[in-house]
Amino acid sequence: MTELKNLIATAKEKGSFPTLMKAAEKLKLVSKYSNEGPFTIFAPVESAFESIPDDVIDESFDDHGYLLGIINYHIVEGRYATKDLEGLSELETISGKKLRITNNSGIKVETANIIENDIECSNGIIHAIDEILVP
Repeated sequence: MTELKNLIATAKEKGSFPTLMKAAEKLKLVSKYSNEGPFTIFAPVESAFESIPDDVIDESFDDHGYLLGIINYHIVEGRYATKDLEGLSELETISGKKLRITNNSGIKVETANIIENDIECSNGIIHAIDEILVP
């Protein structure tokens, strides 16, 4: 059996989350999500950013508080696999805000679809989603 890597190493290795990884580095969160946990991360894939103009993304990256609020809205304390999410209607993010979970022909987090689920990590789990969650 392959040894699990931490959330950051796994996300980098997947290659599906370059903008999310750039945000984690900008906010100096790499160490936290490499060593602490467990956390569940609802990680937007790169295509989720395509409809957002580059200048808007750049502005978001320049506003530390705003960017941190967005990132923290994608992270929940604890490890929630798909089977755990199926029975839930909401989860509280580390920002203190709630995410709505629905399960009608596939699990949705707010309006985002989980497009790859249960990416196991040593300190949590990643679910790839097709949209950016905005509090």
